[in-house]
Amino acid sequence: MDQSNLTISKAKNEILKLEHQLDVLATKKNINFLKTQPGAIKLKELVVDSSHTNYDSFLNYVQRSETIDNEIYAILASIYSYKTFIAKELQRLSKYDEIGYIIYLREEERKSWREIDRILHHGENYSKVKYSRYKSNQKKHVNSK
Repeated sequence: MDQSNLTISKAKNEILKLEHQLDVLATKKNINFLKTQPGAIKLKELVVDSSHTNYDSFLNYVQRSETIDNEIYAILASIYSYKTFIAKELQRLSKYDEIGYIIYLREEERKSWREIDRILHHGENYSKVKYSRYKSNQKKHVNSK
């Protein structure tokens, strides 16, 4: 993903995609593990000749599990990096761009005005007034162009 225009909502979307991939890999790993568990002998699979080689299902599971584990570790590292990005971006928004943080809390997190004022240590309805002024200024800029 292009890092230059990465937003918090896009990062959250990427995290969800990666978590879904993680679920798929965990299911594959579990299926491979279940194949190694003891089961009933199937007579039609028994071959009685000198060219028969034994198939070690556990060794096959370990090999497949190792490749799946590598994919899982890569996905977990990506999830961690996106979560770190979100944390740092929220910290930056709250420190340098308060209106951006208010917009994020209101539109992305769906927080109430009271919750936003509590998070930002503002007086009652201060965030709502600041948000309304910002939105009206945005409309003026759009209409003037």
